[in-house]
Amino acid sequence: MSQIKSQVCGWVEQGHVTQEQANTLYRQVTVLPDASSWRGLIANLLLWFGALSFASGVIFFFAYNWQSLGRFAKFGLIEVAIVLAIGAFAWLYYRANSLSAASHSLRHSHSNQSNDSRFGATTANGVLLAASVLVGGLLALVGQTYQTGADPWQLFALWALVILPFAWVAGFDGLWLLLVGLINLSIGIFLDSFSHLWGAFLDEQGQLLIFICLNLGIYYAFVFLDRNVVGRWHAPILEYACSLFAMGCFTWLITWLIFDDFFKGDGFSTGVISGYLAHLVLGFVIFRYRLPRIYPLALGGFSLIAVGAALLIRLMFEDNDPIGGFLFIGLYIILASTGLSIWLKELSRKLKPLSESELEPAARATQGKVGDIHEQQ
Repeated sequence: MSQIKSQVCGWVEQGHVTQEQANTLYRQVTVLPDASSWRGLIANLLLWFGALSFASGVIFFFAYNWQSLGRFAKFGLIEVAIVLAIGAFAWLYYRANSLSAASHSLRHSHSNQSNDSRFGATTANGVLLAASVLVGGLLALVGQTYQTGADPWQLFALWALVILPFAWVAGFDGLWLLLVGLINLSIGIFLDSFSHLWGAFLDEQGQLLIFICLNLGIYYAFVFLDRNVVGRWHAPILEYACSLFAMGCFTWLITWLIFDDFFKGDGFSTGVISGYLAHLVLGFVIFRYRLPRIYPLALGGFSLIAVGAALLIRLMFEDNDPIGGFLFIGLYIILASTGLSIWLKELSRKLKPLSESELEPAARATQGKVGDIHEQQ
């Protein structure tokens, strides 16, 4: 629907239609949510809140009644909850497949199930998410009960490993996000726990580079796999989160190097800065011409603006009066951000043209110029 709105606004600016005709056309092609749509949205929200509340309630129940419950009661209760959740997922999953069209194969019906629900949010996947959270509670219960002496990073790493089949089967954005979050958390705790072992050759900047490479690798993997396998690898929320985290860390690292040892010219600084510039160029080529997307281009553009501002601060404030420098840098940020926003807006209109099939019925239903819009374009 945002594509239609952008195209109609472009026609108004170009003078092809008037504002009244644009409003008429927009009303013809806009589908407003009805009562059933709102009921479906509320039902999904209640489902997810209920699933997460159930998993959290089981964990908090153990924490509150830790002294009152015996060892076998603790394990029995949480294992029964996990088994029931997985059983409910299997029943809901195959029930949804059995309700599909008889002519569709099982694999195709799974793809439809993922595509018909936003971000893969189905009832079955909601139950599986609760089971995945309970798995973490079970692993923590094992470590707390038997005092295994394992480090905290091992808990999160094992948790991520156990729920990997769940995320693979469900192809659900929320499970992929939980899995990647656990991986990042386990690596962060691991690096912090053994910092005394590799502090000489892996400092904080090197550890930050590890998170950048990890999350960029996950992001590009999902971006390219989503083109070939529809549904299972479609995880837009995960892609947004990984790219935002990776570019935020990359911008932070480059800014750190600028104010720390940018002019020393050592191998690490040169490699990181070269990798940053190469990633920006590669990302521009991929997401501008091969896989057109606005979000990664916006992240790269604003990251470059922030790095440029940091470099100007380093160059101007080192030996000069900062009063005039603040004004210059402020103008640079405003002008650069405005120019980038305008370019992204124009690019969005080019990348999201209104299809002729959506336009024709609405254009014929209107009068005057609105009926001739398709021919003018």
